[in-house]
Amino acid sequence: MLKVDLLIKNATVVTVDSQRRILENAFVAITEDKIVAIDSSDRVAEYSGTRVYDAAGKIVYPGFINTHTHLFQYMLKGLGRDKLLFEWLNASVRRALANYDPKTCYYAAQAACIEALRSGVTSNLDFMYAHTHVGVDDAVIEAMSDLGMRNFFGRSHTDTSGMPEEFGIKWHETEQMFLDDVRRLAKKHREDDMISIVVAPGIIWDATADGYREMRQIADQYDLPLTMHIQETKDDDEYSLATWGKRTFPFLEEVGFLGPDLIAVHCVQLEEEDIDLIKQHDVKVCHCPLPNMLLASGIAPIERLRTEGVTVSLGVDGAASNDKQDMLEVIKMTSLLQKVNLHDASALPAAEVLAMATINGALSLGREDDLGGLEVGKKADLFIYDPMTPTSIPVHEPVSSLVYASSPANIESVIVNGKFVLDRGEITTIDEEKVLFEANRLAKDLVSKSGLTPNVAHP
Repeated sequence: MLKVDLLIKNATVVTVDSQRRILENAFVAITEDKIVAIDSSDRVAEYSGTRVYDAAGKIVYPGFINTHTHLFQYMLKGLGRDKLLFEWLNASVRRALANYDPKTCYYAAQAACIEALRSGVTSNLDFMYAHTHVGVDDAVIEAMSDLGMRNFFGRSHTDTSGMPEEFGIKWHETEQMFLDDVRRLAKKHREDDMISIVVAPGIIWDATADGYREMRQIADQYDLPLTMHIQETKDDDEYSLATWGKRTFPFLEEVGFLGPDLIAVHCVQLEEEDIDLIKQHDVKVCHCPLPNMLLASGIAPIERLRTEGVTVSLGVDGAASNDKQDMLEVIKMTSLLQKVNLHDASALPAAEVLAMATINGALSLGREDDLGGLEVGKKADLFIYDPMTPTSIPVHEPVSSLVYASSPANIESVIVNGKFVLDRGEITTIDEEKVLFEANRLAKDLVSKSGLTPNVAHP
């Protein structure tokens, strides 16, 4: 008999492996941080678990990999609503930047990660661009580590030097400060299996041509992924044409920034040339449907990109432009938005959306060998789904049920790196009530200091 740390038995297992197998009445055996066996319950007697989790009537899925969010924005839910992108930025995020200190960022990140975790997310790629105080990046990384979530930290930069004085920003990070700090973080966390640094310039106007070249050098030197907001609106091309005489994607190709390690976020306003360059350089695309709808940016051509072989992953985006960190909502909206836009009910079927939220996220981050599916040898990042809620029963097919008829109430337990972070509804690593209390208190303080008020239209 083989001794393992955790034995999950009597479950339906949705593997998202290369064969997309769904195993009925099966078990998953975990030792330390890895899956060591997945098989029919007929063979479960061959294993002995230090802990045995009876998942009868439940479903095991790979953990979701969220490839884009801004955790600090958790404090700004519900502000700047009913506005286009730049009006929203000026009515919420930019006015608050000056008041984001390390403590505020810590609790924002932890509360946001709790919300994401409760929707099945085990890996987060945070895109951190709020740099008006020293130490905020380390605070966010610490928050994610304390919770126990797998952390892909996108060290970002936004040029605040030209923002209005009324925003109150006293300290402005330069491009060189940003580049130097990416190197610092890459060296600091090089040996940490749970923290991976990502090079994350904010948007096309936040860096110089030489800056983009140096970012590519850093990514190559330290073997880091890159990510960037690209073509969320037409403003990207207007700036790039005026500054460099080329549209955004052609300019980024010219400076050597494009590559298979780049995750291009949004990609709503694409030209034919852009799609050709994405395919040519194997650029990955992160789709964030909810903020694209809320800010009326448009509908990204996701079904076309997918059918032409582009790897597309999913992002919840920040709570200031989404209001939630719920990946279950994202996967449903991803499918429905393409169906209604194309007038094609067969567009983006449930199995493809589940792949976007799991294995495609791993592919985008260069981690397909150890993340993104339930297979022997991969990391034990998964969630256990209880279908016995009014939202979900009856479950006739577990993939379509997950995509179209789920809520966080279905997420019973979440395991990250072989450890329970959510155990039968309870967070195991931190005091959730304290975190939410502190996040709420600090959010109210942040909004007051920043002079922010909700814009609610009354009839």
